[in-house]
Amino acid sequence: MKTGIAVCFPGTGFTCKEALFERLASDYSARGYDVIKLDFSHIPFREIESLEEAIAVAQRAVKRQLGGVSFADYQDVVFLSKSLGTILAAHYERDYELRPRHLFLTPLNKTLSLVDPESRVISMVLGTQDRFLTGKALGAFCEERNIPYYLIEGVNHSLKDDLDAERTARIIDQVAQLCN
Repeated sequence: MKTGIAVCFPGTGFTCKEALFERLASDYSARGYDVIKLDFSHIPFREIESLEEAIAVAQRAVKRQLGGVSFADYQDVVFLSKSLGTILAAHYERDYELRPRHLFLTPLNKTLSLVDPESRVISMVLGTQDRFLTGKALGAFCEERNIPYYLIEGVNHSLKDDLDAERTARIIDQVAQLCN
């Protein structure tokens, strides 16, 4: 049996080439995990009018890109997801009856409705200036379900400090520490 696999589920504008995903993928790879970075670059998200349509199109891409993966071959399965990717990761867990460990980065409201009580959540991470979900709503959800969460003061949905590259690097380090 293989050590583990980490699957990166990107968002609509936050690809697996972003520094945060690169760091998480590198850390898991260094621990002997296989890493899969899903690619949604072919999906014209700007032309898609509804969240439901975006989910449906992206779900087909996920199914295609993970179709040959035998998750049963791994001791540990980790889903690292961001924004729309958090919805896709939660759906994939449910649809394929897996029990991965999740790191939900900037989950959306819809994500919260999809998190199964049996889901194994490493943490949920959100910036206090996120326009899609409030820290108060995330905190209430997580506290009620005993899910660890981490609020990053003063950053938005990108989890970056656009005015301070060093702070962004520290944020990446802090998020990476959640997976240790």
